[in-house]
Amino acid sequence: MFTHLSNEPADYAWGAPGAISLLLGTAGACRVDGGAADRSVPQAELWLGAHRGAPAAVESEAAGRERLDAWIARDPETVLGRYAAGLREGDEPHLPFLLKVLAAGAPLSLQAHPTLERARAGYAAEDAAGIPVDAPTRNYRDRLHKPELLWAVSERVEAIAGFRDRDAVVACADAFEEALDAVTAHDGAGIDRRDAAALRAVLADLAAVDDASSRRAIVERVLAGGVVVDRAVRAISRVAELADSAPADDAEATVRGEPMGARASAVDALGADFDTVRRLASAFPGDPGILIALLLHRVSLERGSAIAVPAGVLHAYLSGTGIEIMAASDNVLRGGLTPKHVDVPELLATLDFDVSPPPLVEPGALAAGVEEFRSFAPDFRLLVVRPSLSPDASVGLDLDGPSVVLCLEGSARLDGASSTARIERGEALLATPEEGAIAVSGEALLVVGTSGVDPATPLPLD
Repeated sequence: MFTHLSNEPADYAWGAPGAISLLLGTAGACRVDGGAADRSVPQAELWLGAHRGAPAAVESEAAGRERLDAWIARDPETVLGRYAAGLREGDEPHLPFLLKVLAAGAPLSLQAHPTLERARAGYAAEDAAGIPVDAPTRNYRDRLHKPELLWAVSERVEAIAGFRDRDAVVACADAFEEALDAVTAHDGAGIDRRDAAALRAVLADLAAVDDASSRRAIVERVLAGGVVVDRAVRAISRVAELADSAPADDAEATVRGEPMGARASAVDALGADFDTVRRLASAFPGDPGILIALLLHRVSLERGSAIAVPAGVLHAYLSGTGIEIMAASDNVLRGGLTPKHVDVPELLATLDFDVSPPPLVEPGALAAGVEEFRSFAPDFRLLVVRPSLSPDASVGLDLDGPSVVLCLEGSARLDGASSTARIERGEALLATPEEGAIAVSGEALLVVGTSGVDPATPLPLD
């Protein structure tokens, strides 16, 4: 069967005001009190899944409107099909993935997610310690890992993700030191000399990092804070601010009497790093995570491109709107840029400190009009469907399990094995496994969240 899904957008402080209802409207998947988008209220995430943190509402034939997690608990075979046995040994019946609309108006926390083994061990340990599952100091709110994939909807989605190599970090450190030299050449441009000395020391430490062990050591040292870190954060924030205010094409422009030519050359070389610092310093003044960000790749996604973040990869989304799909978990280990709980020892034990390329993911073409984005886990995959691009005017989706279909543009007809449905812009439908292969036609842009397991793979998995 096909049944409508809806939820209310979360109003986390980093959300973009009115962004999700602007994308989807307020008559379908996105419910907003009063039926109109309030452009003053942050809209951060719209959850279209069954995670107990914010389960979507569903219209079922048996019970009318109810929570999706309640429907699964009542009738797992109908909703989940073969996934009612659990995706892995020991799992309770649950929707294997969580589909979200994410709209970042400000940077999210610097964070990483655990492996499945670490999540299970951490959850059991916190349970044994008697920490309530909703306690603000709890790290593990469920027993699952949280690999995730984000597909860009806005023209740009900006992020930082994954440790970059030493050459890139050295170039970044050199650029900030050159800019620091320029702005302190006369009266310091408001930067205390002790702050400047602290920043030079930290930049030297960052540039000296050459392996996973030294990378771990500098992250631990920065997160420990202290006077030197505080001074360095204050200085680098001021340097980035001054670099931003300088017209690069005006050699006569001055800040406190200093010519801007030298400073502009450093900014031009690594403008993205200066932009990262400015964004983070504006949102989280004084946070040590600003320095850690210099170790990470800056990733700029164009509309239609995607990033896939596996366990242990340090990352943060900075701005933009996207469709996010992940394993059905809410386990986050934070490393700063947040007022929430930061457990430094657990974060350090979770992180992968090896250098890696930017975690971009290329789509596979399943057919004309269908792109498939896969992650590193069998819990999910994301399909991007444009049926009008098919020469047959329809496309077939081979879906072996429960799937969430979200319409971003236009309208489409869905023909399954047992029923038919229409979907309009802003609506979301849950397709139960009995529908099997679905034929999609119409002038539309759809995203489909479904399991990443190949239909031939036996379940449950180890």
